[in-house]
Amino acid sequence: MGHPAQLLDLKIENIITKIGKTMKYEAFIFDFDGVIADSVEVKTRAFAKLFTRFGAEIENKVVAHHRSHGGMTRVEKFKYYYAHFLNMELSQTGLNELCQDFSSLVVDDVVSSEGIVGAYDFIEQWHDKIDCFIDSATPDDEIVEIVKKRGLNPFFKEVLGSGQSKADNLKTILLNYNLKKENCIFWGDAHSDYLAATQCQVPFIGIVPNKDAPLLKKAGKVKWYTNFVDMQADPLALIF
Repeated sequence: MGHPAQLLDLKIENIITKIGKTMKYEAFIFDFDGVIADSVEVKTRAFAKLFTRFGAEIENKVVAHHRSHGGMTRVEKFKYYYAHFLNMELSQTGLNELCQDFSSLVVDDVVSSEGIVGAYDFIEQWHDKIDCFIDSATPDDEIVEIVKKRGLNPFFKEVLGSGQSKADNLKTILLNYNLKKENCIFWGDAHSDYLAATQCQVPFIGIVPNKDAPLLKKAGKVKWYTNFVDMQADPLALIF
């Protein structure tokens, strides 16, 4: 009998070969935080730090909202927190400063964060067979910088950030690369990812830490796994 790691590699290769023959996938599309990088809590800490000066109650509200609204852009969150939690006006200058401070707090830590188990190997195995893309709620320049610093840019045909909504990013990918929506898969960890995929009629797979994840509470019945190794162990994972 072979070594367990060799058996897993063989099983994955068999699945890839089988799927490649039976399903004509044209593109794999990934959210970034929580799907490729285990970086969601990096941003949680940044939000907490930026609002700690308003007291523990506000800080806790911000953190709770952030954790349950993955995929919502930081700009949208800052505006929401000032309007609904602080009842304060937020000028464009103030918003710009918050975004700059947030970026300064998170970029290096996101770059150095651990990867979601199996994500790198999965993308490395597929990128030369099927076009891969990133659709993230992180600002465009920032997500491009992070992907480059993590050494992932050769794997992706295009990296799209929050210059557009996630749904509009999906539409752009489908249109610009002449892709059939049913021949793509979008991996996400947030309800907004699921909604974007549903709106564009693109098959969706959730990557979440456990069964109590906000995505599963909001989306109901959705195909999901805790990581890419578990996903690849399921021979039906990529069949819709």
